[in-house]
Amino acid sequence: MNYSDFVWQKYRIGEWLKETDPKTGEPAVRNIFYPSKAGPSLAYASDDPSSPDSAYQDATVQGLQARGVKFLSCHSSIEEAARAVIKQFSLSAQPEEVVKDIQAHILPGVILVPALASALALLQSDGHYSYMAVG
Repeated sequence: MNYSDFVWQKYRIGEWLKETDPKTGEPAVRNIFYPSKAGPSLAYASDDPSSPDSAYQDATVQGLQARGVKFLSCHSSIEEAARAVIKQFSLSAQPEEVVKDIQAHILPGVILVPALASALALLQSDGHYSYMAVG
């Protein structure tokens, strides 16, 4: 979820994770979770929270970020994903190369942390709410 279309296309993320692009019906070669339904301007058609055309119904990464949600990306998970993608598609790249490539294409506003579980434990102990989704 936290990476640009470049990563999704180059490393065939949709195919690897079995995520289908609703526009094409094919494995996603773009980050289908990022772009807001309202477009880059985030201009929503309705202010009514129950309307499907309001910011409150926009569960995209971009839409949630606009409402203050912070997304974290785990370095350790990127390393695991790099090894998995290399194995899945028999790539000749070294894991370190793939990790650097993925990290260079993190979505705007996403915070890279060394280990997500540790970062969340620190946030919880500091009194902040947290949520962890494992894909």
